[in-house]
Amino acid sequence: MFNSENKNSDITLCIFPHLQEFLVIDTRSGKDKLDENSVFSLSLDKLLDNKFHNNLTDEFSKLIRTDDIDFMKLISLPQKIEKIVRNEIIKIIINEVGISQNNLSQVGIIFFNKEIIKLSKEQLKSALIEIFSGKTDDFFIENLTNKIMNLIKLEIDFVKNNYKSNIESIINENDESYITLWKKGS
Repeated sequence: MFNSENKNSDITLCIFPHLQEFLVIDTRSGKDKLDENSVFSLSLDKLLDNKFHNNLTDEFSKLIRTDDIDFMKLISLPQKIEKIVRNEIIKIIINEVGISQNNLSQVGIIFFNKEIIKLSKEQLKSALIEIFSGKTDDFFIENLTNKIMNLIKLEIDFVKNNYKSNIESIINENDESYITLWKKGS
């Protein structure tokens, strides 16, 4: 189901697109030492502090303050900014988890998109067994499945409760994420 490199990861992040909370699964200690502390949640509002903003500002400033900027470099700015933001967030998470730069583990990410949140509890459990095979036991997988199912419910509830207002906002042209390229005169 999940054919990915997450199987080789010591740290796995479970990201839900509409939630500030995400799960960190730390399997570095090995199967025998995994416990409830090996799975914990972090919140973006805690991680995205002044240090994060200052680092981001510095990196962005370096990116645009160059003498050899041309049109192609301007066009590629969004991708470069995305990479800077992603790298800064990963650095903060790695520091929060307590991984030293010298002993950097592989970090896997499971992004709980529209397709994955449709999985039943048993399907999710099977996928987690596949990802964490050899690193965990049944008790660990069962607890992890329950934690993830709780977050999936929050994600589904958020989307359900906000979908109507998002559509209304788009229809009423109050949403700046969509623009009208041409509009028939009134």
